[in-house]
Amino acid sequence: MISRSEAQRQKGDELRMRAAGIDPTKVDEQWAGEVMSRRHKKEVKVDEAQEKEKKEAADLAMDKREVVHKRPEGRLKWLHKALVLASKGRVSMPTIYDIVKSSQFTSGMNSKVGLQIKGMVLANLHLFKKEQQKTLQHSRLMSFSEDGSVPT
Repeated sequence: MISRSEAQRQKGDELRMRAAGIDPTKVDEQWAGEVMSRRHKKEVKVDEAQEKEKKEAADLAMDKREVVHKRPEGRLKWLHKALVLASKGRVSMPTIYDIVKSSQFTSGMNSKVGLQIKGMVLANLHLFKKEQQKTLQHSRLMSFSEDGSVPT
């Protein structure tokens, strides 16, 4: 005894076979088809932008002495690259914080570059931890002003 749904399935199969020109009583002789397929290996897509970011992160100087010895404009460019990569999770924020809070980082800077760095740090302050934010807001870096005075 077969269930009602099984009987309906068999009847549907029979109708499809007749429509295809196959005699359902001789199924074993005529209906011997097999389906074979091959699995295609999934190609690994390399995201060029991510590879470029990884290379930039590896090439970015993260040594305090190396960064401090750059010209003020070079430090500005370094900070920009570092903050962009840090926002994407490619560079560690504590290392950037240690470099930026250093008094050597702001030494020899004119007020124009100092203001740009100050603005960049303030715009990206959310990347730093709360304690680091407080320290940076009261650091020597925040004493650059638009009147041209340079912190001593």
